[in-house]
Amino acid sequence: MSRDDQTRPPDPSPPRRDLLSGAMADAVPILISYVDRDERYRFVNRAYERWFGVDRAQIEGRPLREVVGDLAYARLAGHVRRALAGETLIFEGEVEYQGAGVRFIEARYVPDITPDGEIPGYYALITDITDRKRAEETERLLIREVDHRAKNVLTVVQSLAQLTPFESKDQYVQALSGRIGSLARAHSLLSTTRWSGVDLHDLLELELDPYGGEAGEQIAILGPPALIDAQAAQSLALVVHELATNASKYGALSRPLGRLNVSWGFGDAGVLHLTWREDAGASVAAPTQRGFGSTLIQSAVKQLGARIEHIWRPQGLKVRLDLLSGAQPRPAEGAPVYRPGLSAEGDTSLEDQHVLIVEDEAVVAMELTRMLSAAGATVVGPAGTIEEALALLDAHPVDCALLDVNLGGLPITPVAHALHRRGVPFVYLTGYQEPAVDDAPILRKPVPAHVLLGALARGTQLTAQ
Repeated sequence: MSRDDQTRPPDPSPPRRDLLSGAMADAVPILISYVDRDERYRFVNRAYERWFGVDRAQIEGRPLREVVGDLAYARLAGHVRRALAGETLIFEGEVEYQGAGVRFIEARYVPDITPDGEIPGYYALITDITDRKRAEETERLLIREVDHRAKNVLTVVQSLAQLTPFESKDQYVQALSGRIGSLARAHSLLSTTRWSGVDLHDLLELELDPYGGEAGEQIAILGPPALIDAQAAQSLALVVHELATNASKYGALSRPLGRLNVSWGFGDAGVLHLTWREDAGASVAAPTQRGFGSTLIQSAVKQLGARIEHIWRPQGLKVRLDLLSGAQPRPAEGAPVYRPGLSAEGDTSLEDQHVLIVEDEAVVAMELTRMLSAAGATVVGPAGTIEEALALLDAHPVDCALLDVNLGGLPITPVAHALHRRGVPFVYLTGYQEPAVDDAPILRKPVPAHVLLGALARGTQLTAQ
């Protein structure tokens, strides 16, 4: 007899083996059960008690359908029949259980095949993967949202490059670089908070820091802790940048003795009242004409859903900006498959065509307006909200439309349905990788002018035919 034979413990008796098997089944976190040919539970482990909130004695002996409920049984019945027919299979999906709620499961069905080929039942091993699936969905949505925001930023930059006036190379580069830098700074702040919003003081400080003079004595920033949401942050950053640029050229920040005070507070209904007050240290004349910066401010303010008032005083400019939404007090300590657009081949003229633009990015809307006007179109809008778009559609003739897929977090579906009812062709414009629309051509941001014009022109031609 070998040493191994002498030291090997004896095999446990059948009752002891059954006891060990039951203990092991109870120790694991997955659901383990045995179901007979009559579809009755003959054994369930302790995990079933945690799932259904009852003692397993109230499960064993009962029919499968009676325990899991009609909805879950309808979802699982086909897999049960296949297991009882001798097939080993794996099922993954969402199931609504009676008494246990909606669960995302991975279920393994293993038929119990006897030596003579009979199948008295099957084993089921069920893993609750709900948390994993939710995490995967959250990650997928986050990646999709980041891709959407990146595309929007690129489109805004492209529009700024087209819209910024060109007087000289140095002037153009300086103006465009400043605006892109403003977007980049706001983007950086949003990235650090995972796009949950930015602190208003941080946003102002970052935008105004280049103009502060020695030791930052020219600028004072004062107000209670306030959180600006992600949708509003970049537009507000552009407004501040344009005001600061103007102040550095003609106002308080163009003189060593000049002073700028930016303050804010919350009023009724959570409205944020921000005041920009310049003291140039000398008499300042109001401008005689409106420049691109002023147009950009008005467009960005419209996108914010805000109100703005310019008050020209002898000592300098005073601006009142009311953010009706997108800002809130905060504690001081915490802060479908892609379808390509229509071909651009052929005539891209939109002469005498009335084109509705629905786009909530103010700068992008300005560039689209310029682009379509240059092609001979009469622009209706642009509209930045669903309500505004529907009102324009009721009040004006529209031959075709350009729709942003997402307006401030809301799908453009109501406008698309209204256009369908009227037989008006339209094209989607989006920064999403997989926009959840499939009822019209889709163009991805940023889009070249000839592709956009070609898609709209082709759509109107098809309708006319």
